[in-house]
Amino acid sequence: MPNSQEVEGYLEAVVEGVYVTSTGAEAVMLLGTDEWGDFVLPIWIGMAEALSIQKAMGQMDFPRPLTHDLLVDILERLNATIERVTIDALVDHTYTATIYLKDNRSGSQHYIDARPSDAVAIALRVNAPILVARHLKQYTVSINELLGKSQEGGEGKSI
Repeated sequence: MPNSQEVEGYLEAVVEGVYVTSTGAEAVMLLGTDEWGDFVLPIWIGMAEALSIQKAMGQMDFPRPLTHDLLVDILERLNATIERVTIDALVDHTYTATIYLKDNRSGSQHYIDARPSDAVAIALRVNAPILVARHLKQYTVSINELLGKSQEGGEGKSI
């Protein structure tokens, strides 16, 4: 991964895919790591965030900027960079994430609490590392079993 950073307790992750549920009302983002092999961390996300992540992965295009595109443009104009994003914990059935932001004018660091879907959508746009807490492995599932139960759909699969 470009700009890779070693962070204790975290693993580099990749987005293995974003899949729409069979109801079409929500989606699931699958994060994988080399260490987890064929296992992925499924994180349920909204449809708007799913489309934004798919756009960042080059799977869709829109004629106008989406909210995450706008945020990245604003950060660039303010001379701030996203150093990395982390998926940190599962608290009350909700995953938490952090965006690590650097103000290049002052050198100050900022840590922004975020939803994993927003953090990943932004990280993909700026090529920032996506890291997942090692302890979240307990919530992973086999991607083969998960996708084996899915049906072929338009831009991906339906779970």
